[in-house]
Amino acid sequence: MFKRQPWMQRAGEYPRSDREYFGLLTRAVFSAGLGPRVVESRWEGITKAFRELDPAEVSRMTEEDVERLLADPAVIRNRRKIEAAVANAAEFLELVEEHGAFHDFLETAQEEQDFPGVVALLAGRFAHLGPTSAALFLFSAGWRGGDFIVIDGGGEETAPAVAGQLVQAEAGKPAPAATQAPAVA
Repeated sequence: MFKRQPWMQRAGEYPRSDREYFGLLTRAVFSAGLGPRVVESRWEGITKAFRELDPAEVSRMTEEDVERLLADPAVIRNRRKIEAAVANAAEFLELVEEHGAFHDFLETAQEEQDFPGVVALLAGRFAHLGPTSAALFLFSAGWRGGDFIVIDGGGEETAPAVAGQLVQAEAGKPAPAATQAPAVA
């Protein structure tokens, strides 16, 4: 299980706006492969650079904006993450238009699928968002799908190793080769 951070929602307490959801999604993208302290130390700069995380504004960012951000020491200067944030803003807005609000999209998805299914859906729709990052996003947005664990294929219990397959534990049935998901420090 991820360790709840001060910026994360409590279980069952969800973001109050689409902008807040987009901010958590963007944080999950920037967190992939990095320590949480790195992201936390640059979050203010990222928020400002990405137009206060307004998805409509971010979706209009251009290659010129990407180049500017790659030179900005206040942000995490990773082209794939920056481009993913821009692409994800457009995808996010498409889901909002289709469902009325991002929260409504997640409610519909969770009614139709179990937690790992929603994780897979998000990882498939959003750029630079793998299963672990998608689970982090859902957790940070207050969504819990029951107790879920990470199967790491018997490898080392390190952040890269636990980027394996998420499964939902069934009551009374231990999962093989299971480890706890890494704590988000």
